[in-house]
Amino acid sequence: MYTKQIDRSIMRQEYGVLVCRLLEHLPQAVATAFGTSIVEVVPGDAVDLHSHPEHELWVLISGSGVFQSDGETSAVSGDTMVYIAPHQKHAIKNSSPQTSLKFLSIWWD
Repeated sequence: MYTKQIDRSIMRQEYGVLVCRLLEHLPQAVATAFGTSIVEVVPGDAVDLHSHPEHELWVLISGSGVFQSDGETSAVSGDTMVYIAPHQKHAIKNSSPQTSLKFLSIWWD
């Protein structure tokens, strides 16, 4: 078993927000067929609109926001799952003036 506290000291800026790529913090190299990260969007910030060739699944942990994809928007909160198809443009904006929006991102080919 291995445990590690996820805090801002191990997060970095990606897509305009704080990201922790979880597999980079395992004690040894692990070959996986997927990637995963914790994303924190502080109040007023947003994940930049982007796309990529992988499938992606977001599982919201806390907070609320507005998800944008292909010109449509949807309100989302801490009990929401979002699937993003390959090459689908997507972004999310934190809609709270006080609380960070946090979610788990999982991607695969």
